[in-house]
Amino acid sequence: MIISIILLLFKLKNKKLPQRILIVFFSFTLCVAIFSYANLHNLVWLFRLTFIPNDISVLVIGPLLYLYVKSLFSVEKNLVRNILWHFIPATLSLLFIAIPTLIYSILQLEILSYVVSSATINIIKLDYIHLMLYLILALQSTSKYGKALKGNYSNLSKQDVNWVKTMLIGTLAIIAVYLAISIYELLYIDFIWYQEYLITVVMIILISYLGYYGVNQSKILFPDFLLNKRVIAPKSNRTPLSGLKRQEFESLKQKLEYVLLNQKPYLDEDLTLGKLAEQLSVKDKELSMLLNQYMRTYFFYLINKYRVDSF
Repeated sequence: MIISIILLLFKLKNKKLPQRILIVFFSFTLCVAIFSYANLHNLVWLFRLTFIPNDISVLVIGPLLYLYVKSLFSVEKNLVRNILWHFIPATLSLLFIAIPTLIYSILQLEILSYVVSSATINIIKLDYIHLMLYLILALQSTSKYGKALKGNYSNLSKQDVNWVKTMLIGTLAIIAVYLAISIYELLYIDFIWYQEYLITVVMIILISYLGYYGVNQSKILFPDFLLNKRVIAPKSNRTPLSGLKRQEFESLKQKLEYVLLNQKPYLDEDLTLGKLAEQLSVKDKELSMLLNQYMRTYFFYLINKYRVDSF
């Protein structure tokens, strides 16, 4: 399943940044799965081949998913360059832990014996805290952008944003299983043999789910409709409106209702806040303020209410 998703991504023409990030993400996931298989079946050559990407995967996946969310919902220039510093912990781990550990396991060089010390092992355990922080940060960004989308677009489905949430929450589930097993091992040492099996099963379930939606819901895996549009987050300002401003909003509200009832712009499946603002001869920001501060609703909900009533 993972290989199928990677091949599907590679076959895409004109791949944009989000698709490239997904290729890297699923490649790391594939290496982790292969490493687990090699470890369980004592395949030494395969174990060594996938050891390094598996060893740094925990430090890479968090910043990678955060970068994916940023690239999906924004058009910031030099995004990768501006976020590269988030991968410094992974780079340090690669240079001073992963590579030395692999060399030590093969050559048993005394100078590299520090990689098996308790201090180094404790540092490695912090990797999961690092990952959880990035997942939480990415989830917060996803929620913020999800609200912004509802404030600007009228043809979104739950899956358009839930794809990202599923990826993040699924990864958190894997961490939870791993930590639960680690705690259980402290009490029941004989349980160690099952650890990699359970982690692999959880990973397969997650990737299968994501792969299913990736094949059957193209907007979810390859959401091109978001890539070239800057998202404007709706204002949460609830300060009282002045009498003059209230009158202006009431006049604009009546004009909006007239246009919706008579011109029926909601019949346009690709209607956006910007398109409707042009029909009303107002700025996007002014229409957004009308909906969010005065009418207390989102553009997405307003337009789809008219669509349902019309149907």
